[in-house]
Amino acid sequence: MKKVLSSMKWLSVIIAACCFITVCLTGCSSPCSKAAPFQIAFCSLYINDNAVSEYAASLQNSMPELRIDGNAPLCTPMIMGEVQNDIEAGVINDPMMAMGGMIKLAALVATGEIDVVIADLDNAARDARGDMYLPLVEVFTEEELSALSDRLLSFDLVETDGYETIPTGERTPICGINITGNEAMTPIFGNQEIGVFIVASTKNLGLAKSVMLSLVH
Repeated sequence: MKKVLSSMKWLSVIIAACCFITVCLTGCSSPCSKAAPFQIAFCSLYINDNAVSEYAASLQNSMPELRIDGNAPLCTPMIMGEVQNDIEAGVINDPMMAMGGMIKLAALVATGEIDVVIADLDNAARDARGDMYLPLVEVFTEEELSALSDRLLSFDLVETDGYETIPTGERTPICGINITGNEAMTPIFGNQEIGVFIVASTKNLGLAKSVMLSLVH
């Protein structure tokens, strides 16, 4: 027997995220003296936290330019997505944890603390529809995009009719690159289909592009 819990509407997530941000900012009486660390979010229902930590250590060695004001880059796993529990198979996920991950990501993006997102394509599609990611035409040249043409990602725009989502026939801008099977990412995501995306609010566009390219080649 399977139990399925659908994700709340994106608008609800944004509202909750705004409340979260407000609470956080209330306790901050003075502006931060240091720039925020470069941060990569890893988003899926299924994340290997230990593999994320190993990748973070490797990233610090291979890309020392990601250190900002003496702060090492952060690699943050976030459990999120539509929960589908299969009791007979023993697959049980906490829906509140999945919702918490969505709210946390929205809050950190809103405050400019996330630069790059690596996510399974279901989560990526939801966030792309909410304009979370930067269109790649603003980051790459035509020649660079042409060389990656078979791996570029955009997503159907949809309307919700009750519990059913219906494609509108339109798509998001091209905003990501498919990196399924990447040697560094497989220990983190397993065999899931994944993409890498630059967050629209990043303050470190050049570094974000470098990280994206490091996962493509």
